[in-house]
Amino acid sequence: MKLEEAKTLYKGEWIAFRASEEGDNPEGEVVLHHKDRRTFDKELLQRGLTEVYITFAGPPVPEGYTVIF
Repeated sequence: MKLEEAKTLYKGEWIAFRASEEGDNPEGEVVLHHKDRRTFDKELLQRGLTEVYITFAGPPVPEGYTVIF
């Protein structure tokens, strides 16, 4: 599965992705996903997952909110 496909499939969730190749949209597998960050982090530690790419598959700021820097 490509990384962008995983982000579409698990929209609004945290994803741990293990890439099998390098590049802008690498091929690989989703080894963990969850909507709640704390639950995601706990399971990540319990499983001892390392060498994975962690990303949030959604907008960084929820719709209807504004961020000012």
